[in-house]
Amino acid sequence: MTSERHADLPTTVGSVSKLRPSLSKRLVRSLPVVVVLMVLLWVFGHTGVLHRIETTVSNAQMRINKPISDSPVVIVDIDDVDYRELFSETSPLNPSRLEKLVADIAKGQPRVIGVDIDTSSPQFATELPVRNWGPHMVWEREVREVPAEGTESRNLSPVDILGGQKDVDPRSNSAGLPVLIDESEDKVTRKYRRYLSTGAGPLPSFPYAIAQAYSGKSLNLTSELQDWQQDRLIRFSGFRGHTARLYFSARKVTELSQHWPEASPIRDRIVILGGSYLGQDKHDTPIGELSGVEVMANVVETELAGGGERPPSKTAVLLLELFEAFVLIFLFHTMRFRFALLWSLALVPVIAVVCSLLAYRDSRHFIQFAFILLGLLLFEMYEHFRRSAVPSVYHDLTGAAHH
Repeated sequence: MTSERHADLPTTVGSVSKLRPSLSKRLVRSLPVVVVLMVLLWVFGHTGVLHRIETTVSNAQMRINKPISDSPVVIVDIDDVDYRELFSETSPLNPSRLEKLVADIAKGQPRVIGVDIDTSSPQFATELPVRNWGPHMVWEREVREVPAEGTESRNLSPVDILGGQKDVDPRSNSAGLPVLIDESEDKVTRKYRRYLSTGAGPLPSFPYAIAQAYSGKSLNLTSELQDWQQDRLIRFSGFRGHTARLYFSARKVTELSQHWPEASPIRDRIVILGGSYLGQDKHDTPIGELSGVEVMANVVETELAGGGERPPSKTAVLLLELFEAFVLIFLFHTMRFRFALLWSLALVPVIAVVCSLLAYRDSRHFIQFAFILLGLLLFEMYEHFRRSAVPSVYHDLTGAAHH
């Protein structure tokens, strides 16, 4: 019995080896499983990593941007003391007091005054009569509901300016929507738009209306509306307070205006009048927390420098996600560490150039994408170390303890 079984064994093994599929066929059959596993690894282990790295690189880039050496933008801020002493802590702001403050600013002969204050209340119709202050006036036009993020799926509902006055001269007065776009992931303000969709049709944003008035250009659309309503990146620079921009409190303007227009520091400039009182209208930005009027000043400066760049296109982001989800995971799961690292480093400049071409139609943003890709590579190296080296060290330690 025993000898017969041993005699049959070679035949059985030989028949099994003949039935075993080749390596190429096994790879083809296992490919769908490998793809599914990589997708699952990415979804459950890498979701959000790309966005965090992208925003980190963008924030770092903004912090090293050099501030404008001689900004034409001047901020007049109604702070808590102004709110108490000049406006008697009334809300909305007393129209007569606001008119006096605007008149004081106008004495300095700026080219444009942007009023970043809500004047929709009916009392402004009778207590803030519109007159020719001299500079071009840009009034903030509030919306009934400020969206937390993008506005593609809905039209905004703008309210009236100056209490709904009908005799506003469009040659010396214009208006814009003070809508800024916060990122949905971290609620940081990085974007703006030139025009926004509303129930009254496409309307300009407040900072874009200011920039156009300063440049002496009309607000008529001159290109495809879709392009004018695209998100654009605000060009923040440096850190809060590190700017050549002039900054006055309302009280200081009241004091200085007694000697204007002689030696006026705001002549032919843009003055944006806003309020930071009661801690309202605060925004988290890549360079720290800023008031709304400070963010608007950055947007105006961005527009005067040629306009903000559009964020990377969906195609470029998809390519980055594919690089993260498939290339890096595949390399580090199928190759030895040093070969996976070498291949990844070789692919980084290629993918960076392709992403720059897809996003901006030029290769000037190669460095930006290269840093993002290197960040993804560092994250994958960390994941590889966590998956392999840490268990190995733990096994060695526990094995040594047993011995």
